[in-house]
Amino acid sequence: MDSVSSSREKRIRDQKRKFGKSFGFIWVIIFIYLFQPTLEAIEILKYSIASRDIILGEMIYEIETTNQEVLFRSFFSTNQNENPQKDIELVINRKNLSPILSKKWLKMPEGEIIIEAQYNQERVNVFLISPYGRKEVSLKTSFPIFDMEQVFFLPGLENSGEFPNRQFPVLIPASGMIWTGKIVKIDEDEKSVQLKYTLAGEILFLQYEKAAPYRLLTMKAPNRGYDLILKE
Repeated sequence: MDSVSSSREKRIRDQKRKFGKSFGFIWVIIFIYLFQPTLEAIEILKYSIASRDIILGEMIYEIETTNQEVLFRSFFSTNQNENPQKDIELVINRKNLSPILSKKWLKMPEGEIIIEAQYNQERVNVFLISPYGRKEVSLKTSFPIFDMEQVFFLPGLENSGEFPNRQFPVLIPASGMIWTGKIVKIDEDEKSVQLKYTLAGEILFLQYEKAAPYRLLTMKAPNRGYDLILKE
């Protein structure tokens, strides 16, 4: 009788152990399903790259919005090179608009250069990957801070329809330096607003829609020698 009882208790313990493992696995699956990012929208914006009324090529932005993040990817092509080249990849926290990841691709005669910035609350780790090797620098920062690539999309990210004059810290990953960016409203009409953006001695003139989704309509960059014009 004791042997039978012992065997029964062992089977019960084994069944409980198996059930516990299965139950735990089910909760892991439920947790992953509930908290994984959910894709809400994909938008593609195409811009003509123009200089003195001459079209030099095309810039394409792919914008993916989830319940947690906004992901930007950009590609460009020129009249001499029809194959789109990677330009940037940018991940933004949708809740507080802080950058999470920034990547920039540059084509050089020696090969490809990748500049990557990984953001957290107290530091930014910047990586430079080139044919000559890999370098890393860690910068101490304080919140809030913006990546230079995201500034052009702030009106759409904020989704408020307000275009206030402001100053804010901006990291330029290529140099590893933090500058004060400045935006001033200079003109507006019924459909659009024009802003003057100053950063590290460069001046950009940005025109946005006044209604959602507040798309960037044009970017005039005198120092760069080209403009971006949104295609219809």
